Amino acid sequence: MTRLQTWWAAHPWVQFGLKTLVYAAILLALVYLYSYRGVGGGHFIYNEF
Repeated sequence: MTRLQTWWAAHPWVQFGLKTLVYAAILLALVYLYSYRGVGGGHFIYNEF
């Protein structure tokens, strides 16, 4: 096992922090991309009700 793999396994809080940052970035990117469509558009899911 390399030193990086050993350090990574010894610090689970680092894994948690990095995974949290990655998932938050993905979520923010999806919200950002969705904002281009706009809620007032014809394809918004709740316009049909």
